[in-house]
Amino acid sequence: MTKNGRILLVEDDEDFGRSLALILKHKGFLPQWSASGEQALELLADKRFDVVITDMLMPGMNGLEFLRKFRELYGADTPVVMITGYGSVNEAVAAMKAGAFGYFLKPVNQDEICLTLEKAMEMGRLKTENLLLREELKDCKGDLFIGTSPRIRHLFEEAAALAQSDVNVLITGESGSGKEVLARFIHDRSPRSHRPFLAINCQAYALSLIESELFGYRGGSFTGAKAKGKTGKIENAAGGTLFLDEIGDLDLTVQVKLLRVLETRMIEPIGGSTAVPVDFRLICATNQDLAERIKAKVFRDDLYYRINTVRLDMPPLRERAEDILALAAHFLQRFSADQKKGLLRLSKAAEKRLLSHDWPGNIRELKNAVEAAVALTKNDVIDVAALRIDGMPSANCLVSQNFAEARADFERSFFQSHFEACDGNVTEMARRTGVDRKQIYKKLYEYGLLKK
Repeated sequence: MTKNGRILLVEDDEDFGRSLALILKHKGFLPQWSASGEQALELLADKRFDVVITDMLMPGMNGLEFLRKFRELYGADTPVVMITGYGSVNEAVAAMKAGAFGYFLKPVNQDEICLTLEKAMEMGRLKTENLLLREELKDCKGDLFIGTSPRIRHLFEEAAALAQSDVNVLITGESGSGKEVLARFIHDRSPRSHRPFLAINCQAYALSLIESELFGYRGGSFTGAKAKGKTGKIENAAGGTLFLDEIGDLDLTVQVKLLRVLETRMIEPIGGSTAVPVDFRLICATNQDLAERIKAKVFRDDLYYRINTVRLDMPPLRERAEDILALAAHFLQRFSADQKKGLLRLSKAAEKRLLSHDWPGNIRELKNAVEAAVALTKNDVIDVAALRIDGMPSANCLVSQNFAEARADFERSFFQSHFEACDGNVTEMARRTGVDRKQIYKKLYEYGLLKK
């Protein structure tokens, strides 16, 4: 991409077309004018442009027909901006639904259209990032859907079906259970997958920031505002998916504005006077009981019914215990490769410890535990001590073991921890633990920490 981008201008009015091309050239862009949609399609067969600008009303192929044919032949990677001398809200909405990035009435404001072109090229950068995210998602899908538990298999089937529609989805579940991974999966399987997936955590922003982050603002609209203004996440998600995590923490005043956007499919940035049509798919997530939030009058019931067209419930990891070892094996393989170690395996005691833990942090906690264990383990077997799991085993596990098994698990963890802490110095281990060296050697051999 050149500094300011290659622009294809499709305009049947030669005077207007050449005039706008000169303006764009003066602003630092590299424009090329085409007199018709048919001619433009021929140009696009041989040349790549960063943004396309097209008139709506043209003889022969009109702007909407050109846009649809362009998308059919060359995909949806290149942003298209529509201009017209006779506009209407319905026409603007139709253009946005057909995949237009922006919509302008003639005469075109030079600064506004140049700003839109810059935003369109920025969207190209976001798409590149989104491709990288989709590569990450290949791994994330495995994190979420590995296993044989009926609940996760059913969830997988429901998510794949929902991906083909545009309905709003509300994902509920505990922190770390994989809500954003599920949202990305739905987007990745949907017809919108070529457009951005933009995620925002509503809990992470103060009121003054979340509003501008979502809706954007015009230059000079408030103290500290950038001179050029800022495009909000809703507008940047053009044609793609907006994921609002922790929606239950969204401030009531922002809830009102979001509801309006969902009802009208139009957005008005802070300090702006003109509504802009938007086209995006909304997926929300929460770890809270929104019904209780409504009763507490901190969440609007009308917004709740808007976002909760379909609800998906992410099960916590403790409720899909049959998948724990399969997930651990998946992470073990990944992190062994990432850390350039041979493929490690879990000891029987380590497997028992994984199954005994309640996993309050869910998949995220399991992933972190395995990653740390791979880093800490010096041989090819991961034992209990390397897992560094906080808390005691669950009661269900303790009652399933006899005393000898429970004592063996403790001893193995105890001696491995001290062996690693003392860098294998048995004399130092004896000093710290109060156990004589002969007994320490016996236990180290017994638990495979030393080889005879």
